[in-house]
Amino acid sequence: MTGGRASFEIQTLRSERWVTEQVRETESAARATAKTIFAKPQCAGIRILKNWTRSDGTVTENVIHTETRQIAEPKVAISSVDEAPYCRKTAEYYQLDSRMTVNRLFRKYIEKVYLTPTELMHNYKALKKVQDEDSLFPSAVDRVATIQANTTGEDARIRKEEIYRAVAKMTQRARKVEEVPNLPKLKGNDFAKVIDRIEAVAPPDEVDFYSLVVLSQELTEHRSWLGKLERLTSLTNPSQRAEVLALLDGVIADLFGVPTALQDVLGYQRNLAQALCAIADLCDGRFTSKSDAKEQIDVLMPLIADGRLAETRRSLMHRLLQQLSGGQALNRSEPTRERESFREVAERMCRSDGLLGGAETAEALTRRYVFMMEEGGQAALKKAVAGVVTTVPNPLFQVTYLTALAGSPIGPEVMKEICGVLRTVLGVRSIDALSSPGWPAKDKMLRLTRLYDLIAACEGLPEAERTAMTDTVDRILADFLKRQGIIEKLDDPAAPLRDRTTRLLEFCAARVLPAASRSQSLARERVVAILRQPNFEMHFIEGITDPRRCEEMLRGLHALLVRGGFR
Repeated sequence: MTGGRASFEIQTLRSERWVTEQVRETESAARATAKTIFAKPQCAGIRILKNWTRSDGTVTENVIHTETRQIAEPKVAISSVDEAPYCRKTAEYYQLDSRMTVNRLFRKYIEKVYLTPTELMHNYKALKKVQDEDSLFPSAVDRVATIQANTTGEDARIRKEEIYRAVAKMTQRARKVEEVPNLPKLKGNDFAKVIDRIEAVAPPDEVDFYSLVVLSQELTEHRSWLGKLERLTSLTNPSQRAEVLALLDGVIADLFGVPTALQDVLGYQRNLAQALCAIADLCDGRFTSKSDAKEQIDVLMPLIADGRLAETRRSLMHRLLQQLSGGQALNRSEPTRERESFREVAERMCRSDGLLGGAETAEALTRRYVFMMEEGGQAALKKAVAGVVTTVPNPLFQVTYLTALAGSPIGPEVMKEICGVLRTVLGVRSIDALSSPGWPAKDKMLRLTRLYDLIAACEGLPEAERTAMTDTVDRILADFLKRQGIIEKLDDPAAPLRDRTTRLLEFCAARVLPAASRSQSLARERVVAILRQPNFEMHFIEGITDPRRCEEMLRGLHALLVRGGFR
């Protein structure tokens, strides 16, 4: 008869459950490891489980050591913030900017109690409890008052008293509403119907506040972020009245502003770069969730895409910019691919209508690139402009990024670098360097026209630079038109006048060339020359004998003239 084999599991007590941490082959090694782990003050319990595997494969378990103790919960402290909106009126404390500050400042507390800022502000017990949480509330008031006093030059002590008085008013306001007789409860999924009932007991200018009190009473019963989101989306539908949807929008925005809640919504993301791209998809209303929140996200995406959840989108954009401009690695598990991950995120920010987030995103990308460099300060910031462009070798992204950066707060500091890099990007001999050799001619012209329009619309660039750069793009387009003989092909003398005119007008109406540019004038001059021919309209309908067909052709001609900007 052969003997068995033993192994020893070292388990720790977490949230009233035993979780295996390590495995050792001998009891002495297991006891030594258990002693080391239990020496850590945050360890609530340790035990050793002996597993004996018999020769027939069966396993018996036996606990040979257990030790537990009470662990005091660590005090919840405020998180660091560098700015806070200055609220002069009590109503301003309820606005999104203020709630986002509350979300950041009380992050640890909010994640502990599973309450959004809206719930905190509209639930008397919750608001009173956070004020009684040791030094948490005084620390928060002191931090906000200090930031604001440093900005305004006022006495921080006076500002603190103003904030305390405002919060006291907010607390009493929530209590007063909760004590209103016959205040409706939120049952079912028809929030609009509940609001109609609230209008019977609330002053006209207090209906929204009463409604949020009722909504908060319901949401506090849900002790998980996904549970709250599920309840909120059950109340949300595309046919909702705008004012009802706006109330739900604010709470959803708060929820997405909680980091752990957003993680639950996003599901597993391989790294920060992937998470940022996912948040960008959320902002655009096109995120496909694989998490437990898939059904809820499917409800929200069309509404975000249609611009009907504006506060939710702002909250997501704020989180995106905050993480993008920070120093946390984009690809922590593969440090050698950090630059590649940066390029992935940067390209995701570039859309057909510009940079997602505009100037703020351009600045965030620049600051993120500084973290990838070995130096810092103003010199690094200036070098980062060229660094971002070099890392993402896509002319559309490059011009979109640089023109957006010119309009950012740091634009004036790095304007010399912006202009220099832009001149380099545009200083090419061929249109192919700014598009792609394999593209059709129309797509190439549309790409150059987009670059032209981006530069022409960039008020952050000095006027002289802007004019010189648009002239450069215009010259490249004009050279392309001449080299390819595009206008000549459209205005083929061998073709009937009607066909030549129609092709030229359709070309002008397609807006493939910049308005009022030299390249566009090459086509317009041909059109004008044709239109000035004697008896042009008679020649245009030549060969058509049906009067109704003639009228139809002339109406189409005049419509094209309008679309092409000739009328």
